[in-house]
Amino acid sequence: MTSDDMAKTRPVRADVRRNRARLLAAARETFQRQGAGASLEGVARLAGVGIGTLYRHFPTRQDLLEALLADVYAGLAAAARDLLDSPSPGEALLAWLRTFVSEITAFPGMAASAMVSLRDPRLDPSGSRAAMSEAGEALLVRAQRAGEAPAGAPFADVLRLAGAIATVAERDPDAASRLLSLAAAGVAPGAAR
Repeated sequence: MTSDDMAKTRPVRADVRRNRARLLAAARETFQRQGAGASLEGVARLAGVGIGTLYRHFPTRQDLLEALLADVYAGLAAAARDLLDSPSPGEALLAWLRTFVSEITAFPGMAASAMVSLRDPRLDPSGSRAAMSEAGEALLVRAQRAGEAPAGAPFADVLRLAGAIATVAERDPDAASRLLSLAAAGVAPGAAR
């Protein structure tokens, strides 16, 4: 067994887990107040650790944002699975997309970070984004089979559309529901697509 193999099987020290949890809580609080561009030094200070500890856990700002998004994606996966038994597949999909937009607009800059992570499969070390995508895609496929969503529309495009709406909603929260409803109805219903 190599030292890398031993490191993978070695339990994470309690203080390391606590520091990580404190950093995530501090980042969530700071980003909700100041946005995703807030000072990382401020995040470390609020967590009660040095900036070096922050960077050991999260080498880049995007890594920190990805860790926050992992919890969001896990919740979205659960929400999608809960909606799979809904009697109206189209309404279930739209309800989930509303939840998606709401969750990824928890703080300014989160939607942009989510869109980065959704484009790059390497940014999913926990697998939560893949689980969210799988569960969300099942909602889309179900709605397509019921004739309540465009046949052949790729799930990645549906997420991109929802992400674009979320980006607008960060600046205009009242727009999210209107824009999702408009997207669901289509600008020109019945027109050739």
